[in-house]
Amino acid sequence: MTDTDEAERPLTPEALDYTHLPDQTMYKVSLDDASHFEQGGDDIRTYPVCITNEFKLLYFEMDPGAVIDWHTHAPSFDEVCLCLDGAARYTLKREDGSEQVIRAERLEFVYLPGGARHKIESVGETSHEGLVAMPSDSVGRLELLEGNEPYQTEDWPVALWVDRVRDEVVTKDENAVTE
Repeated sequence: MTDTDEAERPLTPEALDYTHLPDQTMYKVSLDDASHFEQGGDDIRTYPVCITNEFKLLYFEMDPGAVIDWHTHAPSFDEVCLCLDGAARYTLKREDGSEQVIRAERLEFVYLPGGARHKIESVGETSHEGLVAMPSDSVGRLELLEGNEPYQTEDWPVALWVDRVRDEVVTKDENAVTE
């Protein structure tokens, strides 16, 4: 058998050496039972759904008129936001001082580049519900330079936190997470 023949052979479950793979357990998170934290009073609720070494996934609810004020993430900290319900206005401040504004409605995504100074506003008569995917923090947060209160991800009420490097579950909210 040549190297080419080996490479063309389909990988089957029987061929996998599971001793070299991370723990093979799936989890389900129920937002109805998950804890959250509030931003800017009680009009913004953030649910840290899942954190791994590579990404964070957050669900958030904003009451009508609520604002996540101006902030800036680290340059490597790209963010993708999915509007699940309601609508939101995303405003990005450009280097020349001009602003780009995008309105996102149900099932529309907004990409925010790392290092972008931006804010998010709930618009319309109903609450805005969103899902945010972003990389895990690997550098100091620029928000601290703007005088905002420091926060540590470790202090968040994370529903499921999986450390893939050590192959262990760091945090699992027993009320919200099932296998």
